[in-house]
Amino acid sequence: MTPRDPRAAGDPTLSVAAGRDLVALVGRLVRDRSWDTLTALFGSLAGEEGLPSAALGDLDAAARLVADALGSMAAPKNPRGAQADELRALCLAVAEALLDRCARPPLTEIERRALERAAQLLERAADHRRAALAYEDLGADERAALAWGALGDLDRMEAAHAREERRLATARAAGETLRRFEALLTGGERLRAVIAAAAISGIEEAATLRERAAAIERRLCRGRAVSLRAPGGPWVRVAPLPAEIGRDADVGVPLRDPAVSRRHATLRSSPEGIVIEDCGSRAGVRLGGARLEPGAALPLRGEGEIALGASTALAFRPAPAPSQVLIVEVTRGLDRGARALVGPAPVPLGPGLAGAEGLSIQILHDILRLERPAELAVRVDGQFIGPACDLLHGDLIEIPARGVRFEVA
Repeated sequence: MTPRDPRAAGDPTLSVAAGRDLVALVGRLVRDRSWDTLTALFGSLAGEEGLPSAALGDLDAAARLVADALGSMAAPKNPRGAQADELRALCLAVAEALLDRCARPPLTEIERRALERAAQLLERAADHRRAALAYEDLGADERAALAWGALGDLDRMEAAHAREERRLATARAAGETLRRFEALLTGGERLRAVIAAAAISGIEEAATLRERAAAIERRLCRGRAVSLRAPGGPWVRVAPLPAEIGRDADVGVPLRDPAVSRRHATLRSSPEGIVIEDCGSRAGVRLGGARLEPGAALPLRGEGEIALGASTALAFRPAPAPSQVLIVEVTRGLDRGARALVGPAPVPLGPGLAGAEGLSIQILHDILRLERPAELAVRVDGQFIGPACDLLHGDLIEIPARGVRFEVA
């Protein structure tokens, strides 16, 4: 379809030029104060007959030139005179061209900018109803309230004020939650931070924050055990009781030997200390050469050896008092040399990691947590933590005063 002629007198070259360089053309017409020609030009850009080559970004830039020029002019002395009518018609034509290219509500930043400019031009043209509706589409309810007030629609003005109050209250609450989220992260309360992030809405950062929280949640150390080591050293498994031994990757003391059952034996606390039970394994459990009967529990006193079938054996010994930790080391099998600290939570790390004295591992809501004494400053993932910290896979634990570091698997 051929665009309408933008000049009152008729100049088809302007339609062609507008398609090629709308901003330059509008700039020249603004400098010449050719208001009637500008009105016709923007009129040709609206509706089905609009120039298809005028992108919204170019249209908004051209509209800004007109808005800036009108904003720098003194208001016409006669608001009902010919000049006022001419400028009003120009504002409406520019606003119509912008509205024709914008989704309602706007989906992109350029659409938001263009729709806001259209609303301002509608206000200038005293089309307060359409200005108010455009501001509502933008979520700018305070501006919408002013426009409804100028129109004399007090009910809609009050409704817009009420929406703005609710928006501000939501934004304040979201801001408080955001500050709480950051404080919880800094203190090491990562699970609570993830839960707090799920409640955040009403601020621009909400989506990004939820993505950040989801990444943290994926890295949380869940389950019944965690592996730690000094950089370059051997891994030490830390398993609060009850702790299972077996081929399943999720057990407290995992082993790779195919002769070991997925859940072969269990270590647990009892009035007699730490005891071991056979979980109904195929190859059986022997303690000091004596085979455990299914369902029976034998205490692990002093030092000794646990045999899991014919090919895997674990030596155990108690950590120095007053710790109730049992130090377990694989002495035969595919995992020979692997070590574990097993004991009632919180499990102290000192018996298995030099320099970690005072630190311990606790379990809370299926999350492995590092605990520290009040007098010992500890950094996790570069942040000084509070009394405890939910561990993430890949964390680096640092004790600056001792110059030691530990990695989390």
